[in-house]
Amino acid sequence: MKKLNFITLGFFFLIASCQAPEKSSDENAIPYQKEEWKGVQGKTLADSKPYFIGPPKAPEGAPNVLIILLDDAGYSNASSFGGVMQTPTFDRIGDEGIRYTHFSVAAVCSPSRGSILTGYNIHQIGTGIISEFATGYPGYNSQIDYTTPSIAKILTENGYATAAFGKWHNTPMEEASPAGPFESWPTGMWGFEYFWGFLGGETNQFHPLLYENTTAIETPKTNADGSTFHLSHGMADQAIKWLDNWKGLRENPFFMYYAPGAVHAPIQVPEEWRDKYKGKFDEGWHVYQQELLERQKKLGLVPENAQLVEWPEVIPEWDSFSDEGKKYLSRQMEVNAAFMEHVDHHIGRVINRLEEMGELDNTLVIYLTADNGVTAEGTPTGTFSELLFQNGFPPLTMEQQLEKLEEFGGIEEWGGPHLANHYSVGWSYASSTPFQWTKQIASHFGGTIAATAIRYPKAIKAKGEWRRQFQNITDIVPTILEVTGVPTPDYVNGQKRIEYPGKSLTYAWNDPDAKTNHPTQYFEMTGFMGLYHEGWTISGKPYRVPWSVDPEALKNFDPLNTEWELYNINEDPIQSVNLADQYPEKVKELEELFWKEAEKYDVYPIGGSMGRALQPESNPQRAAKKYWELTPNVYRVPELAGPEIKSTNYEINAYLTATKQTEGVIYAVGERLGGQALFIKDGKLRYSYSTLGLYWHDFNGNVPIPEGEVKITLKHTMKEARLNGPSLVEFFINDQKVGEMDIIATVYAAFTGHETFDIGRDEGLPVNEEYEHLGKFPFSNGKLHKVVFEIE
Repeated sequence: MKKLNFITLGFFFLIASCQAPEKSSDENAIPYQKEEWKGVQGKTLADSKPYFIGPPKAPEGAPNVLIILLDDAGYSNASSFGGVMQTPTFDRIGDEGIRYTHFSVAAVCSPSRGSILTGYNIHQIGTGIISEFATGYPGYNSQIDYTTPSIAKILTENGYATAAFGKWHNTPMEEASPAGPFESWPTGMWGFEYFWGFLGGETNQFHPLLYENTTAIETPKTNADGSTFHLSHGMADQAIKWLDNWKGLRENPFFMYYAPGAVHAPIQVPEEWRDKYKGKFDEGWHVYQQELLERQKKLGLVPENAQLVEWPEVIPEWDSFSDEGKKYLSRQMEVNAAFMEHVDHHIGRVINRLEEMGELDNTLVIYLTADNGVTAEGTPTGTFSELLFQNGFPPLTMEQQLEKLEEFGGIEEWGGPHLANHYSVGWSYASSTPFQWTKQIASHFGGTIAATAIRYPKAIKAKGEWRRQFQNITDIVPTILEVTGVPTPDYVNGQKRIEYPGKSLTYAWNDPDAKTNHPTQYFEMTGFMGLYHEGWTISGKPYRVPWSVDPEALKNFDPLNTEWELYNINEDPIQSVNLADQYPEKVKELEELFWKEAEKYDVYPIGGSMGRALQPESNPQRAAKKYWELTPNVYRVPELAGPEIKSTNYEINAYLTATKQTEGVIYAVGERLGGQALFIKDGKLRYSYSTLGLYWHDFNGNVPIPEGEVKITLKHTMKEARLNGPSLVEFFINDQKVGEMDIIATVYAAFTGHETFDIGRDEGLPVNEEYEHLGKFPFSNGKLHKVVFEIE
């Protein structure tokens, strides 16, 4: 009996411990309970009175909210921040509102995107790195819950119509398959009612892998005006369509998160735009940088006496290149500038539609030109294939780049759909003017400050003024909540919300001299560290260059022995004069504060984001399924949600019934600039493997496919157990070896940032252009029963 009582008490204790903590009567919890029904229920209609309970309503007079977030643009790209790139829409928002000189973001993209949508520091929501490189530590695992709820979730529950367009990049890619789980998708716990866009970190602008809500959709062939489809154009079409439906059919305000893929690599823009900046960059990046600084001085963005730090020795001088090389480098920036103007132009169409509706002045518009500093992942020469960097390949020489460019059609192809092109780090560094460094480098403002403009005439009386207060993207959610009057929830779906680290921006909208209300902010990304505190910053000296993740470059990483630089931002807002030797006690004070902030916000272990490179057991995909049995109903799967068939040992067995006419793809992943495909063409077994366009391997062994029941086996064996090591591929038909081929270098991390894994077809761009004219080249004239992947 005592045992039974003990078990019974234990059971009730367990139940009690699993219940949500008690809420006091003055706490706010969403989703809200249904409003009490206040009608009368009599026995008949005559003695009854109806009462209608509708969905929650937004506060009376609550405005619309529009967040516009570009990708990877330089701080000085926009014309209103000193650039030559024409950005009339961004400039208009600032001209009719205010611009921030020191609006900080994370040093890499999806962390910023998570932070801007939740109001929390990046490690608090597990996005200390992009979701593709998530590791097994709390600050880096890409897993959020309702303790850090999305602003879309809050606004939806408070009567807003909510929609997200464009780049998402906050769903772990292993959860982005057609089978889900869908909880971490935009329409899941993030709370958006509608989503149209792509889930990963980048996409081909002409052939994006698009989703509507949780359903994959075919890439349109044309835009609404009949022109060839391009994502920046088509996305504006879709957003305008949604706005027209909202205006005609809903009575509540809207929240729109508008995040184009531009100007992230691949740098792709419609052909008719590519020559708009021809000749504008022929004098090179040193001249361009100085011209940017002079324009910024005239705009009042930087002090008249501002001086840039010396050009880094690790970035080539412009005159170190040949005339042919300079022509190639100039073209890179011409297309980049056209890409920036093109996306801003189409954002302007959305702004114009709001104005036509009479809704623009009732909309809080927050426009950031980047989610991080300008990217330096294009290597010193620029690159025809930007995934080479992400996979750890060493940068190519100028001669190698030019040679590969010719293989892919020459400079005329730059900016088109068939290259994954990116510009040189020389242009990147210049585009960070007046700051030092670039994307990834969280220690310096070049990696963490985004050109930002805000327009809301109902509350902002200023026109075209600078706001010099240091702020952070964690301040955006508190701002939205204050402006809309939506109550801040204490509980969301039964989980207690943790306190916001940021503060509302409204305090300085009409007070340019106000002291910042965000006095302390830490920064960390892939081991690069920095801290802002009350007008001072410490910046860890970069331990590697941001265009190399080679293991040799990572050997210098030791966060406990960081060499700190010190800057007085009140006197030196561009971080140009290092005062560390003059004020060692200040350095020590701020270093201690950094470690306190890092512990408080789940940054430990420093460098946890590099687990996949430095601690392979941190890679969840390597620990995922080892046995996959798939049918032709499985396709349009993001690469990282499928089998791990890269720098690993694996065996693939395809079971089919063949005829003399059988042809088509057995499986495919990626595309011509990175991917592999096993297929049958002209009655023969074929296999193609592209090492990111750097090497091309093609098996065409004149091996016929017999009729009847057939098993085709592909056995992949690494010759060296290392990143991107060489391998041997052997082919068998009905267990009889029919051929083999060598692969010079395998792909370790990802074939592409946007393509698919498919059974029985090749979605998106083809791996082998021989079958491009056949579309998806589906398996036909026979039956593909299943394809089995076994990973060692």
